[in-house]
Amino acid sequence: MDVEKLRECREKINEIDGSIAALLSQRADVAREVGRAKGDAPVYDPAREGEVIARAAEACPGMDRSAVERIYREIISVCRGVQHRPKVAFLGPEGSFSHEGALAAFGGAIDLLPCLSFVDVFTAVEKRSADWGVVPAENSLEGTVVPTMDAFASQAGLLDSSSHNNICIHSEVSIAIDHHLASPEKNLDAIREVFSHPQALGQCREWLRTNLPSAAQIPAGSTSAAAASVAGAPGRAAVCSALAARNNGLNILAEKIQDRGRNTTRFWTVGFGTPRKGERNKTSFLFSVEHRPGSLFRAMEPLYLNGLNLTHIQSRPLSGSVFEYYFFIDVEGHIDEPHVRKALDVMRERTAFLRLLGSYPCL
Repeated sequence: MDVEKLRECREKINEIDGSIAALLSQRADVAREVGRAKGDAPVYDPAREGEVIARAAEACPGMDRSAVERIYREIISVCRGVQHRPKVAFLGPEGSFSHEGALAAFGGAIDLLPCLSFVDVFTAVEKRSADWGVVPAENSLEGTVVPTMDAFASQAGLLDSSSHNNICIHSEVSIAIDHHLASPEKNLDAIREVFSHPQALGQCREWLRTNLPSAAQIPAGSTSAAAASVAGAPGRAAVCSALAARNNGLNILAEKIQDRGRNTTRFWTVGFGTPRKGERNKTSFLFSVEHRPGSLFRAMEPLYLNGLNLTHIQSRPLSGSVFEYYFFIDVEGHIDEPHVRKALDVMRERTAFLRLLGSYPCL
């Protein structure tokens, strides 16, 4: 060991750390000025934050890009917090994957508001109990998160004509989902019941069938609620995140038990106002059509004629109408782009109902 060289390197690191700390303090001071300049405008600007993070990652070519992005997400979060520390509603309790989605979107400098249902997330934002909400939209293994779609439809007034507001999607963020089997027990042989959200149980279906064929699978409101429910309970286990297992003092008996390795969930941040256009954008909307031949084809034809790439479609039963449906659509592009606006304008003329859910950056 070259003791002298090691000492010199550590002194350099200390100097660099001092410079970084000073620059962070300066950045926070400028962030306060930004807040004063914005006035009443929203502090959260996902398009701007995406630009800052991308520029920082490109300036560090020798480092892992995802690591740089995480670091800058937290720097932005702390600096945003000196302007206004946002309160974020999500499907709780803490430790859920929605909690992780909130951290991925906003960073750690936030106040958390765990909710019991997706509807409660929207209600918290609508009643200003929270500044923002985070809800899962789609999982790469299980597909659409239907309760989110139904909650959004209800908020849009499609399922309840008395509910009207302008809550919209402000950004989309995707996170990798790793499911772990956690329990107060120390071995698999002791497990008689497995608790988790139905989506999580579905994503681990084959692993559970192979490794715990006799264990009953019991649905819970969320993965984190499942973890809390098995804490201190003999013979029980939960499919949950590492964060939820740690928060509840559980042993992780098996890691990454999802049936496919690339398990990703995309989350939406929802709130009031209109997000700016980012580098990559999506536009989401829901609509219904009259129950007659060709009406769906005619409604969607403008998407094709204007060259829009359809990335997601989901149908759901229309309440009070037998075998009639409303549809969720995601397309690439932003409503400020002429071809996107033209397509939706024509669709409005050909549908019974059309509600724009958001035109937003993908982070």
